[in-house]
Amino acid sequence: MRTVFAVTVAAASLLLATLPPAASASSTARPYCNEKHPPKNRYYYKHKNHWDCVGEHLTCSKEQRGAYGYSMNHAPHSRKLRCVFWTDAYRWKPVRTS
Repeated sequence: MRTVFAVTVAAASLLLATLPPAASASSTARPYCNEKHPPKNRYYYKHKNHWDCVGEHLTCSKEQRGAYGYSMNHAPHSRKLRCVFWTDAYRWKPVRTS
């Protein structure tokens, strides 16, 4: 019985060793959010009528108040955020869809 268990454990460890690593949160981030954009040399930037590469729950600048943006940690345009006043400051919060 012990040898069957040992063989099973050895086979499972070999199988797990050959699997690729799980995708991390940073791998889902958009590549263009990892570089600074002109003219103000920031990671987030304004694109037409919304902001791209903003961080969820991070503070917003004055020019972003009330605006919509998209998260840097999700697939492109899949996580919509809005800059709203929250407790003590303006922050990016998820938009609730019904």
